[in-house]
Amino acid sequence: MLASILLFASAALAAPADWHVKTSPHFEILHESVWSPASVSLEMERMYSSMRLNLAMFAPWMVRERTKIYIYSSQDSYLKGEFTPPRWSKGLAFVAKKTIVVYDTGDMQKLKAVIAHELTHLYFESYFAEKLKYPPQWLNEGLAVYMEESVFPEGGAWSRALAYFPKERRLPFSAFFGVKLDQLQSDSQIADWYLQSYGAVLYLYRPHTRVQFKAFCEALRAGEKTDDALWKNYRAREGMDFGQKWEAWLKKYSSPGSDGMPMGEPSASFNFKPVQLSSFSFTNFGSKK
Repeated sequence: MLASILLFASAALAAPADWHVKTSPHFEILHESVWSPASVSLEMERMYSSMRLNLAMFAPWMVRERTKIYIYSSQDSYLKGEFTPPRWSKGLAFVAKKTIVVYDTGDMQKLKAVIAHELTHLYFESYFAEKLKYPPQWLNEGLAVYMEESVFPEGGAWSRALAYFPKERRLPFSAFFGVKLDQLQSDSQIADWYLQSYGAVLYLYRPHTRVQFKAFCEALRAGEKTDDALWKNYRAREGMDFGQKWEAWLKKYSSPGSDGMPMGEPSASFNFKPVQLSSFSFTNFGSKK
């Protein structure tokens, strides 16, 4: 799993002397290796342009302030570094310090996916933090996966998996909105939960409008129940009503186009392991196991 940790610590996240710094209009990039990942500043600014259109409404500060990105040279140095991440994490987001921490895998595609995920947590959680709140877990993770996918134009694993998401592996929405990750018993259940979170956010965002989605999030931030926020902004009730509308949309999303492939929105990820708690992958989506 790509971890997002909301820390309001007072200690400064200053770069040690052996870190190398690159500055771009919207990022201060600190990399541990002597050589930074190829074209990292340019890649981050390209990604920023895409993310700004979707997330600036939650974090207007992202336009005028730089975000710090720490890139460790390897997973080993990341785990042994000053930020003490969990072993399963691929990245951390420190909201109060406008900082994310990741490690280089040698694959720019994977690195961009992790950074996009963590930046989304940073921007979105800062919006809820203004009211001393934390976003619902499904919404927070679903939006992060959505932005992972939307950063890349060539299409990705999450959107493909959603098109083949077996009905028997989905949670009823009457229960889904209240489920926490730590309540799930297996890697496969966690994978399904992430995919359903992504699917729920994709439905709330794309067939509808950004104005609706922002108003929905604003209602949740103000303390409204999910059922009330859904009804006010989408004219859907939390349980069976939302589930039926979502499944009708998913059926259309999954329908083959002229090329025989699902008609879902093009997006991207990497090798279908964008989220990892231990060692599970998503290669078994589409099976009936």
